[in-house]
Amino acid sequence: MDKNKVLTVIANNVRNLMNETGLSSTELARRCKISTGTISKIINGNMSITIPMALNLAEGFGVDVAEILKDLTDKDLAKAAKPKFEPSEQLSIGVMSINNKRFTCIKDAHGETIGSSELVTGLDLAETTGSLIQLIQEAIFEALPGGSEDQSILKQAKLNLVMQSFEFEDTRHKFEHFARKYFKDVMVIPDWQITYLSTFKDGEGISLVTDKGTSLSFMHNGVLRKLGGWKYPVYDLGGENWLGVETIHHTIEAVEGYVPMSKLAQNVMSKFNNKIEKITETCFKGSHPDIYMLFTEILLRSYFTGDTAANEIITKGFEEVCRMVERADSIIGMPLKIAINGSLAEIYRKYVDQSRLVPHSSETQKVELLATISKEFLAEHGVNNT
Repeated sequence: MDKNKVLTVIANNVRNLMNETGLSSTELARRCKISTGTISKIINGNMSITIPMALNLAEGFGVDVAEILKDLTDKDLAKAAKPKFEPSEQLSIGVMSINNKRFTCIKDAHGETIGSSELVTGLDLAETTGSLIQLIQEAIFEALPGGSEDQSILKQAKLNLVMQSFEFEDTRHKFEHFARKYFKDVMVIPDWQITYLSTFKDGEGISLVTDKGTSLSFMHNGVLRKLGGWKYPVYDLGGENWLGVETIHHTIEAVEGYVPMSKLAQNVMSKFNNKIEKITETCFKGSHPDIYMLFTEILLRSYFTGDTAANEIITKGFEEVCRMVERADSIIGMPLKIAINGSLAEIYRKYVDQSRLVPHSSETQKVELLATISKEFLAEHGVNNT
């Protein structure tokens, strides 16, 4: 039996046990102490499992390990077995949080990519350090060849991170100090820097990031500079949180009769049982810093259905973004090419002078660069995060 058939047999056995026990992949992952991403790969026949993993699965189901390996002989398992990953040299790892996902790239000492992963749930320095370390390790173990979860590998690895809330300087420094207990070295850089460098590292341009917030970066006199991106409500004009607040303002004005009632306002009110006080309660009691994005979701749904009020708010958002571009043009002294990234990129792109637009870098390109950069590289490209 070849390796692919072994994977198929194990996948069928695990799926059958899930059906029999009624366990979801999330609950099975929790019981087995295996990531949900790994469970997904196993049940789809995309990942070999080690004997310890088979034992963990059996324990999670409450069955004998023979049920996991049913219909396989010792010869089959030996032939399909994947050797334990044991790196002979230090690894360089990049883990990037963007759009509520974790992208991971692992490179060897020769700069060759040996593993990658993409998992849901981002990384935000506003979260507890322990939970961040757990999410980072999960992303790395998912990317390592052979499904290894050997902590000793991490102790010899150099880790570069892109996380949200980079501007929380004291929190960032404390996290880096704590994370060095798990890794040989740790460096945290902001998303706007890796976004600029992955697109314009061999030239000059303007990198515009538009998602929860907004930031614009450009090279000036050999130094990489940034406008915006100080986290809402301090700044981030035109970003998702800002758009959410504008949606609330419009809804209240429509309900109170200052402006005509719109479909957008009706959609917001129906979400909150037609009570403005429910909106206030949600915003003030919401513990998550991005609570206003709840209203942005309603705004964007209305925008894509052609609602006039929603379109006006989006246009107003880009006017704020456009001010940043005009300010950068003024500082640089000439208009440069623009690359737009982020969750609002497709919406705002059509408002930009099309002759200035260039393709933006992909998440894969960003995280591959992230895995290789050093403090020396950043210094050479006008970046100083000290």
